[in-house]
Amino acid sequence: MAKTQLKLLLFLIVLGITLGSMATAYYIYDKILQPEKAIQAEMAGMKKSDMPRIDPGAKRFDVAVDQIKQGRINEGRELLYKLLQQFPDSATCTEAKRIIGEINLDELYSTSHKVGKREYIVQPGDSLALIASKQGTNMDMIVRLNGLMGITLQPGDHLTLVPLDFSVVVDVSDKTVTLRRKSGDKEYFFKEYLAVDLRLPPTMKVPAEMEIKGKSAVTEGKSVLSTDPRYVDAEKWLPGSRAGVVLRTPPVAKAIPIAPATEPESKKTSAGTAADLIEVAPDTGVFLDRADLEELFALVRNSSKLYFIR
Repeated sequence: MAKTQLKLLLFLIVLGITLGSMATAYYIYDKILQPEKAIQAEMAGMKKSDMPRIDPGAKRFDVAVDQIKQGRINEGRELLYKLLQQFPDSATCTEAKRIIGEINLDELYSTSHKVGKREYIVQPGDSLALIASKQGTNMDMIVRLNGLMGITLQPGDHLTLVPLDFSVVVDVSDKTVTLRRKSGDKEYFFKEYLAVDLRLPPTMKVPAEMEIKGKSAVTEGKSVLSTDPRYVDAEKWLPGSRAGVVLRTPPVAKAIPIAPATEPESKKTSAGTAADLIEVAPDTGVFLDRADLEELFALVRNSSKLYFIR
């Protein structure tokens, strides 16, 4: 009888321990593991959904634009510069660069904005080319800035000049052409252009550093000056100091006739006669929209730095 009671007691103890373990396991599953799985499932669902990402630069962009609309141009521009530095991945950066570039250009050509400009009195023997060379500018800028209608200058004439301390940075990865301006020992972003196309010489390695070597404006096979009435419609080039590197408008596709076919007349079709034409692959270069190239043409000069990065 005593043995039977002992066995019963041991059975009850084991049963109690087993039930306790099961109860503990269920508690852990119900209160800890199951809620954790639910949270993970919810997070996975959020990742899969197309929820918009928060753009930390958007609010700063709005504040900067509001400043500009209220007439506080410098304050707004500085906020945009800070936006580019602090949040370079913001979706607003492209528009911020466009606004900064427009403000910078407006100030550059404004007759009332005198910062960075100087007055020059024409001396005997001076010419536009000579003044441009000595004063670190170019003829295009002198003509535009002073509204000149001709190239004749008289001693004593007053000119407004702007030193063109610009460099050009071509990013081959995103096909952007960035104009940077020097201020003291530093350079800052001035304006950005988007290249229509970019075809570098096969032997050219990036990164690369060179200079703008001359400026070419040609119409009907002849060079024209910035004061020539035909200058506006001339084809313009900004050649680099390496062969095959040039900033220009997209070339017009050339066409050459195919040699006369030698197959029997019966097999010739309208697509296989001697009148057929084939296109020649465009030349190498950094191709820009015409309006952008015209703008850039007036802002750089011979020996301006030209960089290629990726």
